[in-house]
Amino acid sequence: MNSNHRTPEEGEAATAASARAVDAAAADWLAARDGRGWSPERQHALDDWLAQSTTHMVAFLRLEAAWTRADRLQALQGSARILDTSPDTNPETRTRRPAFWTHRMTRWGAGATAALGLALSIGLSEPGGVWPWRAGESHVTAVGERAVVALTDGSSLTLNTDTRLRTEVDARERRVWLDSGEAYFDIAHDARRPFVIHAGAQRVTVIGTRFSLRRDGDRLRVRVVEGRVQVDGQSGASAVLAAADVGEATRASLKLAHETPQAVAGGLAWMQGKLQLDGMTLAQAAAEFNRYNRRTLRIENERAAQTRIDGTFDVNNVDGFARLLRAGFGLQVEERGNEIVIR
Repeated sequence: MNSNHRTPEEGEAATAASARAVDAAAADWLAARDGRGWSPERQHALDDWLAQSTTHMVAFLRLEAAWTRADRLQALQGSARILDTSPDTNPETRTRRPAFWTHRMTRWGAGATAALGLALSIGLSEPGGVWPWRAGESHVTAVGERAVVALTDGSSLTLNTDTRLRTEVDARERRVWLDSGEAYFDIAHDARRPFVIHAGAQRVTVIGTRFSLRRDGDRLRVRVVEGRVQVDGQSGASAVLAAADVGEATRASLKLAHETPQAVAGGLAWMQGKLQLDGMTLAQAAAEFNRYNRRTLRIENERAAQTRIDGTFDVNNVDGFARLLRAGFGLQVEERGNEIVIR
């Protein structure tokens, strides 16, 4: 037998090991950047590493988002113990670095373990943090909220705004029902227990990989970052998606496309609290902003609704977006209670 040949199970295990290595590298970069001695040369090296693959970029953004929110949680939780991670005695420097899962560490030299633990233990919601996921539980995020759920099998799920999920995870199977909304799945490898996600009549099956799902009624969008995902559509069509593949399943069809690394990262910008428009119509942009805000945008003029717009915005900065439309596009903006009307 050829020693270079791998069974599917060995291939999935290798993918899982590679994912852990990328996570560790991303954590080390984050730890180094947050420490002393960071230089323009090191920043260029980090930029080069991020540009090598979408996997690098997504891993770094996910850890960075958790780290940023850890700083905020620390400000809110004055009683939380802070880890003194270096000989630096400056209190301002020390209090920037939350402890949480790092209480067993003695130096930031073990940045990979610290930051990876932090990403799982902090989560992205404020408040809410990380939820340990037990069999038979349901979890919901409110409008504008994000949260990380840690599963008992080592997998983790990042829930976006206004999302509803249910799960059954036990010794025999791992199943999730995505009732509505969007989530990023980082699934631990387990060849004996495929991870099955039900989204209405659509079904997604994985062994161990990273991908996102967004469900809007009967429409399901699948975006694969790493590994392979099998999608069984309501139409009866079935396909296996690999890294940078995107699938959109509806009642009538299953459509596939391949994205650039930049497009994949843009589609996951919500994990950092960003909305990347990339040539959307104003109507589409308004619909995206409305997913994250109680104060909503309404476009009254059809011509204005078809205006194309680019840019990256904070998901909750709907007022700033409206000001841009007034100043940059000459549109009329009127506030009516919890509604911003564009004409």
